[in-house]
Amino acid sequence: MKNCKNIIIILLLFVIVVMAIAYSAFATELTINGQSEIVGQWDIKITGIVAQEVSDGADAGDMQYTNTSATFNAKLEKPGDVITYLITIQNAGTIDATLNTVTFTADEENGSPAIIYTNTKPADELNAGDETTLTVTVSYDEETVEVPSVKTKTITGIIEYVQK
Repeated sequence: MKNCKNIIIILLLFVIVVMAIAYSAFATELTINGQSEIVGQWDIKITGIVAQEVSDGADAGDMQYTNTSATFNAKLEKPGDVITYLITIQNAGTIDATLNTVTFTADEENGSPAIIYTNTKPADELNAGDETTLTVTVSYDEETVEVPSVKTKTITGIIEYVQK
């Protein structure tokens, strides 16, 4: 019986050694190398500003724009004067965009209540290569009966697009 146990132990050790040799003979190390590159381009920008509607006596003033800002300086002469600015936004990149927020804030505390700003919203979706427009209208409140002591009002607009 003792010989039988020794033979079984020797056979098991032999099997383990054979399995180890067989594993090492058939084991292969694989190497995978890769490289990734981002080729998409994010380029949402302002490409123009023009005065579309200008009342008689009003002056659209200087209009300037950069890729990320548009500026105008409206001059209103009398109640009822209106100037509408058309601002063009283009997706010159390769990544489609979705409108996240549009916020226009007028300085009501320091600005003239006789000056009224309104605006439209640009397109909700701006696919690569597309463009959209929005309008900003500034008007001299036609119900104003006397010249206000404060004659200016500033507006700030933020338009935020994000990746689709």
